[in-house]
Amino acid sequence: MGDARWFRDGRIFTGRRYVESLAIEAGRVVAAGTTASVAREVPTGAEVARLEGRLVIPGLIDAHLHLPEITRARTSLDVRGVPSFEELVERLREFALRCPDQVIVGHGWEAEQFREARDPDHSVLDRAVADRPVILYHTSGHAAVVNRAALDAAGWERSSPDPPHGRLGRAVDGTPDGRLYEGALRSIGTVLHATYPPSVPALAETLREMASLGITSAATMNVGPDELRTLRSLADEVPLRPRLRVYLNLACAAQRTDAELRPAGPEGSFAVVGVKGFTDGAFGPRTAWLSAPYSDRSQESGLPASSEEELAEAIAQAAGRGLTPALHAIGDRAVLRAAHLLEPWVGRLSRPARVEHAALTPPDVLRELERVRPALVVQPGFLWSDAWLLQRLGSARTRWAYAFRSLLDRGLLLAGSSDAPYDSLDPWRGVRACVERADPLGRSASPSPLEAIPVEEALALYTGHGGLVLGEPELGSLEPGARADLVVLDSRDLAEAVAAGSDRVRETWVGGIRVSPTSAEGPGNV
Repeated sequence: MGDARWFRDGRIFTGRRYVESLAIEAGRVVAAGTTASVAREVPTGAEVARLEGRLVIPGLIDAHLHLPEITRARTSLDVRGVPSFEELVERLREFALRCPDQVIVGHGWEAEQFREARDPDHSVLDRAVADRPVILYHTSGHAAVVNRAALDAAGWERSSPDPPHGRLGRAVDGTPDGRLYEGALRSIGTVLHATYPPSVPALAETLREMASLGITSAATMNVGPDELRTLRSLADEVPLRPRLRVYLNLACAAQRTDAELRPAGPEGSFAVVGVKGFTDGAFGPRTAWLSAPYSDRSQESGLPASSEEELAEAIAQAAGRGLTPALHAIGDRAVLRAAHLLEPWVGRLSRPARVEHAALTPPDVLRELERVRPALVVQPGFLWSDAWLLQRLGSARTRWAYAFRSLLDRGLLLAGSSDAPYDSLDPWRGVRACVERADPLGRSASPSPLEAIPVEEALALYTGHGGLVLGEPELGSLEPGARADLVVLDSRDLAEAVAAGSDRVRETWVGGIRVSPTSAEGPGNV
């Protein structure tokens, strides 16, 4: 726990109000208000931190990311923005020369980036690497393309049927062409096994990056058994870090022992709190489950990721062990199914039952969400990343994509997140997208100004609302009694800081202890 400290001579946003001064002791906020009022409650011997006009806000909460995948992405092949198949081949060849003895894993492609305007297949990858498996994930993580060596290693051949809740891309003659969607991705798990999980030092580096952005708490989603063991080791070995809350992969949760589900590390730093299941895929590979076909592919309306009966049984088993369900649902039809599955558990568990993404919510879906009232964890950054969504859905439906104002106006609990590495880890980008809708170049998945929200309300998605979604209202606030998780910004105005982005983050504190910059990076100036 941190020592007593008095923040003064600046501006503090508690998440509810602006005040002049803040006092913390033993990892908690003890006073917030005018300088004179806080002075009467400052603990004896508290160190004075003079802000020199800077702004303090509650620590940011990313309610949905993938810590192991972020860490693996740092060492895998990044193909975001590669403009053509020819350059993709060159990137693969270069990477293969640098890493001659390993399975090649890459991430970040989407058909819209290529001049060829289509998904690559194994013939493209085979031109670069034929002697070992290559697996390149779509930017959404819900599809991949693999080379012939990976197809052979996974046992896919012409007679192979599509797997349950998945699909194989196929050539004209029916032979698998290397494109894998949803359930088909499970087949390459054994090929990838050597890359899982990341090491504790590599995960610790990701946590340092998160802290440098002002993230003080995060929920890491869809965690498997090997990753859980490594994350528990991380919690015990790394003393200072953002707080971690773990949502296990729903399919493997039943096999976890009580010991594996216990908290680890210092008090409040690490806990296994829930499970994540899937009801559909993503807009990019057209696997998000829609009530009507895609505008640019009239024979497709997405894929249900699991049967309703399987999900209901697994959720009930997990809830019986105190694990809160979180269901991935992007398409409107999937959001309706998620709401139906979560309805028995809303308000019955210690943490809110959650819908992850809730990306497409036309009026009929809004009405059902308002009736059931699950928590919703959204990714505002997708507004900018999915600028091609009009092509997928058409204008009538994109009006109801990422409809944050409409969701909030119905009194629904809405928390922000990144879904990193499937979008940028930077939370400031997400806050800005809530406010501005379109990116600096005017691009947006759904630019309607009717769905914009003011800057303080946008920040709340990543602070107080995040704490509520995690079932921990003492997170994401700087009111007395809250955890002393805070960010010092080199700005006096919140709107200016949001527009400027993560460059304004001066210091990050967790439980009253400064975690960024660390002493090794140099002392802070507060």
